[in-house]
Amino acid sequence: MLQVLSIVTWACYGRFIVSAARVTTVLLLTLAVLTACAPRRHAGAPGRAFAQAGAKKELPRAEPAYLQWLERQSMLGTAAQLIAGISGTQVLWRNSAVSRRAPVLLRAAPNWFSVNPHAVSAGQPVFKALASPDFLDFLSKAGMNGLYVAPSGEHGDIWGALTSVASDGDNITSFHFDPILGDEADFEQLAERLDQLQIQMGGDLPPAATGLGPDFMLQARQAARFDGVYAMVSAPQKKWNLLPTVQSEWDCRPLVPEAATSFAQDGLLPELLIRDLLPWATPGGWAVTGAVRGADGQTRRWIYRYSGDVSRPVLLWQDPSGQARRIFSAAVIRHTGMQRQTLTGVKLETLMGLDARQTSFAGKGSSQDAESGVALWDELSPGPEALNDISRETHRYGGWIVQADVLPPSLTASVLAASVDFTKDTIAAPAAAYALLSADAAPLAALLRISLAAGVDHSRIARGLNDWQHVDWRPLLDLPTGRNLAQKAQNLSGGSPDGLCRWSTPASVAARALHFDAVQAASPDNVEIMRRTCFSLLAWRTGLPGLVFVSPQDLTGALDLAVPQDGFPASFGAAPLWQANGLSRQGRPQARLLFGALQNQWADDTSFLQSMSRVMRVRQKSGLAEGSLLAVLSGPSGCIAAFSRLPDGRHWLLATNFSAERRLFPVRLPAGVAADVARDVLDHQILPLHGGMLELVLDARQSRHILLGKEGTKSEGATS
Repeated sequence: MLQVLSIVTWACYGRFIVSAARVTTVLLLTLAVLTACAPRRHAGAPGRAFAQAGAKKELPRAEPAYLQWLERQSMLGTAAQLIAGISGTQVLWRNSAVSRRAPVLLRAAPNWFSVNPHAVSAGQPVFKALASPDFLDFLSKAGMNGLYVAPSGEHGDIWGALTSVASDGDNITSFHFDPILGDEADFEQLAERLDQLQIQMGGDLPPAATGLGPDFMLQARQAARFDGVYAMVSAPQKKWNLLPTVQSEWDCRPLVPEAATSFAQDGLLPELLIRDLLPWATPGGWAVTGAVRGADGQTRRWIYRYSGDVSRPVLLWQDPSGQARRIFSAAVIRHTGMQRQTLTGVKLETLMGLDARQTSFAGKGSSQDAESGVALWDELSPGPEALNDISRETHRYGGWIVQADVLPPSLTASVLAASVDFTKDTIAAPAAAYALLSADAAPLAALLRISLAAGVDHSRIARGLNDWQHVDWRPLLDLPTGRNLAQKAQNLSGGSPDGLCRWSTPASVAARALHFDAVQAASPDNVEIMRRTCFSLLAWRTGLPGLVFVSPQDLTGALDLAVPQDGFPASFGAAPLWQANGLSRQGRPQARLLFGALQNQWADDTSFLQSMSRVMRVRQKSGLAEGSLLAVLSGPSGCIAAFSRLPDGRHWLLATNFSAERRLFPVRLPAGVAADVARDVLDHQILPLHGGMLELVLDARQSRHILLGKEGTKSEGATS
């Protein structure tokens, strides 16, 4: 596919852009054997009996057979076989750990179709549904060059007898595929078919905040080799009176502040962590288990660090045992080496600042912006070290890595200066949603200009990654009045007043901006304005350089649920993956669709999906993903434009009117931009250019993509 990559990744054993052929090296065969021999979950009565015995039966010590069974399910237990296939081999010399190859992936796979298997209905295992000929034909013809499926691992909900916290599937507890996706054979069949179409694959590694599963339970049981996996310590029995009353050993509860202070005074816990001072960090703290009987017969209650919810314990990267590092190394070997997935998403936000506070820490109240409390990159240990190490290991096996967490925009330049290839967009997603809700595009313009001044390479931004169900307002905190802006955004979106995140689909955000309820949004009279508004919201992914991710929720216009499922936000409805009659294997209620199922839209040349596909195809042909953001222009109230230079010297203009009124937007071409032809990407209309000025007429909440060039240059917009 791309000959240059055969030089960059010579002899690399992977399904990467080098070609569609499988590389059958001795190492790969060794890994395959190890995979076949790797322990799997015991199905049926024996496994259930072990779980019940370990959870309920009163024993003088933890039953050895039960601990052995748990170890076969654990990530660390699986890691030994995976690492053995690499350790001491020549594979470590086949690619550079610090290689910079982002342009190669940008050319081959600028547009990604993103699927959360827990939020779609397919009527069959998701891998099988994705491998269907009709769906793959759609991906290929719609200009989708990548398929990103995440999360994919077994998650903590399967331990329902021990933990009862609902999740969206991101609380991973095993490397094995979650049953809703299918098995290894289903995955391999999908990978083979994607190879034939030269469509790349990607997905996430387990996050640094996992679920309550085998690894956590084994460490709490004092099983051999599992010390140091999580940030947890045993509470002295003389202080159990400070701990919350629980019903069982895995009935985990947060520590009250007074108890945490007492343990800190005893030196058992740190007085304060750096991340506790950062308003953008995911809320977390210390929690405690019930009384857990260990392998040595001793009963202990464990205090551990959690992120977001007590069911999400945090891996301890900095432990000298290196246990957490071994888990991530094994995950990279499986994801990049064995499964041959091109793009790897890593979520380490919960490790940022997971370190004792030092008196020299900048943070809130220093010369840094007091409103945002942003720390310097080097002060966020051990997160930056972990991100670098995992990135380099991914590069050694020939893959690309994307930092997939919401981090402050002020840290973007530092993240990209590290070893990652791409980082999640934290500007356009929240700021465009705010502009749509408020008709105020000033914060969007300000954040983009700040990023340009900081030298951010926008071609290395991953836009829309994991944005299918919520908007996170925390990046707005980077602005001088960011706290007020974030709270205003939360209020306008109808979110909880004490939160900085709105769980809502893009279509429901658009409906909220138009003051429509679900019935009004779905009314035939409002179809056109809903399409235009949703198109504008998604334009701030598709109309800028970098990787683009779109989901079934984005393309079908899925609305929030009228009656949310217990334990889940309203945005957690199931959208059909392809066919309208697909059944949800997770028991999720079906979301209401404004634009219809993808299969039906694909047969309609006038559908929302077809409009988005036209933009994606032109985006690919023009090389916008590899382009550079040049300038951000402000116009009449609610209007904003962004200029990007394309690899062939032409330019892409994205212009949006976020206001409720029709606007005339006179756009003056930036210095150095020479063009005498301007063509609308969507409707191919030729627009008049006079003296370096382009006068655009924009309807309320309308976006337009314009290609600018010289006479005689090709125009993808005219031929796609």
